[in-house]
Amino acid sequence: MQHNQTIKLSELIDFLKTQKKTLTYCVYGRGSSDQATLETECSIDEYSEITDDDEEIFPESITQKNLEFWFTDELLEDVTFNALKQKASVTNEEILRAIKHYNEYDSFMKL
Repeated sequence: MQHNQTIKLSELIDFLKTQKKTLTYCVYGRGSSDQATLETECSIDEYSEITDDDEEIFPESITQKNLEFWFTDELLEDVTFNALKQKASVTNEEILRAIKHYNEYDSFMKL
C-alpha cells in the first residue's frame, strides 16, 4: 500500500486483516463514509497538517479530487484487530459495519 493510492474498501480490509503495517495514512472518499460499501473506492494518503492557527490542510491530491476525510489508519487497525479477536472468521462486511459503528459511537461493536 502507498500514499495517493485508490482502492476498494474490500481490498483495504483484506490488507488490514494481514496486520502488516507499512505506513501511516488516512482514508478519504466521496461523500459520507457511512454510505460506503465494500465496493466503494477510497483514497489512501497522508494525514492532514494542522497550522498554528488550527487550520487543517489536507494533502493536495485529496483537495484536488474534492474528497472527504473518512478514517485514520489507527481506527481501522484497532477495529479490525478487535473484530478478528472476537471472531476469527469475521467477514469483510462485518468489519465494515464495525468500522462504521466505531466511527459513529466511539466504541467497539459486539460481533
